[in-house]
Parts: sequence; C-alpha cells; structure tokens
Amino acid sequence: MAAPADQRTETLKESHWTVKRHGRITALCEETVASAPSVRSLCHYSNGILDFAVLRRPRAPLSALLTEAGDDTLNEALPGSRLLLCATDLGGVLRPLGTGELMRTVLANPRGGLWGGRARPNEFLAAAVDGPDGVPEMDAAMNRLVGRIRTEVHSLPDELLGGDVGARPHPSGPPAREARPTGPRIDLGIAAATDTAYEQRLRDLWRQCLNTTDLHYAAYYHDWSLVCVGDVFEDDLLGPRFIDVSVRTRRTAYRDLSRGLRGHLARLTDAIGLVAPPVTGRASLDRLVLDVQEGAVYVLWTSPRSFVLGVTLDQRQVDHAERRLTALAEVVRGITPPPR
Repeated sequence: MAAPADQRTETLKESHWTVKRHGRITALCEETVASAPSVRSLCHYSNGILDFAVLRRPRAPLSALLTEAGDDTLNEALPGSRLLLCATDLGGVLRPLGTGELMRTVLANPRGGLWGGRARPNEFLAAAVDGPDGVPEMDAAMNRLVGRIRTEVHSLPDELLGGDVGARPHPSGPPAREARPTGPRIDLGIAAATDTAYEQRLRDLWRQCLNTTDLHYAAYYHDWSLVCVGDVFEDDLLGPRFIDVSVRTRRTAYRDLSRGLRGHLARLTDAIGLVAPPVTGRASLDRLVLDVQEGAVYVLWTSPRSFVLGVTLDQRQVDHAERRLTALAEVVRGITPPPR
C-alpha cells in the first residue's frame, strides 16, 4: 500500500483526473513527494495536458512574471510544461542516433533543478527542487517512481532510469594499453592552444577516463569551439552497438549536438529559471542529463564559457559514466590553458 499523502503536501487535480480510475498513480506520486523533502512539486501530464500536481507546503513563490495569481496548479506546472517541450525537441534530435527514446531529462544549477521523464509514451512526469542540495534526492526519487509506475501500474519492464545500481564501473587506475593496444581515438580541435605540454595533458586525461565499460565518448568545448574530443567507438567490444549507425555518423551527430546545444539552452534556462534563477557570473546550467533507452548524453559546464559533453551507450552504466565525466570535468576546470 502506498503511504498516505504527507500533511505538509497538497494534491491539486484537474477535473478529468479521477481517484477511481487513476488513484494508484496519484498515490505513488504523493508517496514520492512525502519521502523526498527536497521536492517542491511533482506534476503528471498526459498527452501534454496537466493531470494533477503534488505540492509541498509552504513553498517560496516562483520566479516569473507569467504566473497566475491564485492558480497554484497551473503555476507549479509551468516549469514542467516548459521542460516537456524542451524534452520533446531534444528527443527528436537524439532519435536518429538509434539509441532509443529520451526517457529522462535533468537540469541543475547551484540554486535547484528540474527533472522530467516519461513513464510510457505520452505520459510525462516533472519534479522541481528550489534548494542547492536537493537535486540528487529528487533524481533518485523520480527514477524509482517511474520504475514503479511502469512495473506496478502498467505491467511494463523497468527501463533503468539513471542506470542499474548493481552495475560495476570500469576498474580504476591507468588504462591497460597492452590489453587494448589501439586505445581511444583522441583529436584536438581549433580551440586547443598550440602547446605540447598542454596537448599531452589533455590526451592523457582522455586516455585515463575513456573506456569500453561506462564512459565511451567525451568532448571539451570553449566558446562553443572544440578543444579536445575522444572516444572508444572503434573498439571491437562496442561493435554490436554500431550495427545500424556507423562510427562516423555517431561522431558527427554528437558534434552537431554540441553545436546545436546553444539553440536549446535558452529554453532550458527559462524552464529552470522559474524555480532556480541563474547565479550571476556563472553558467545558466551546471548539469544537463539526457537519458535515453540505450545510455545517456551529459553536458557539464566547467565555466560560463566552457563545458564537457560525455556519452555512454550502456543503460546499466548511466550513473557510473556521469561520475567519471564529472571527475574529468573537475580536472579540466583546474587546467589553465597556455596563451593562444
């Protein structure tokens, strides 16, 4: 049995959403908000239309001029509605890569974050936190919620949003070059400073982080220009993942995604800005996760003008790959490029 709704929350339903027909989904969402104190709101949408919202009490007002006085349901649904539109567009961008549908989108900055994901086609959930440390709790709680809705309500398999908690990451330590003599392919872009020591430092970092288990691709950009990129796509162990999409096509697609990210960034910033306004002097986002059925794409900003983009093609390894990319981003953040 689902736990009763917490007394510090309230559930506001639209007229078409009835307890008799949809009570189990409502109860699971109420239980999730009750168990995750950082979650400010959780909204459920069908075919792009809001069904209900579970809201925490009390909560700070949204940061926007577009809210309606006295209409808490529509106001709290606005960030999720905007994220739903962004996810629909980004899902269309990722679909030609052959890694399945976009299942989960996470936005985070120092003041909070948004989570959006599908339980099945045309059933979307969104959650928001407006505190600096609440995103991990929200992320984990919403991943579990979607898994429960799929398995307990719809009798569908769990799609492992966020990865498999039982999966093992790639062993730490230096790469075993003798075991895989080809190693990753690493290229330097036009934004890389022409300095032998700097170039070698980047190459060494990429060799240490890329592997055939979790993090399969990583790229570093400054001012939207490529600094360094590497992948292990040509390794025989990944061969089955390129049956329908060639290595060259996938490499080109991820570079195109990096270039096209600027066009999506404004809308993503608008969505998260309703609950977590950007911090002056910092990038509007710290983290963007696009979790598809076969892996994920991550974008982590290292400065207002720089970011790293990473990819895993293994759904079980989604969490481990992001942790590895985060470690890479931290090192990149601390490297001062030589004068151009």
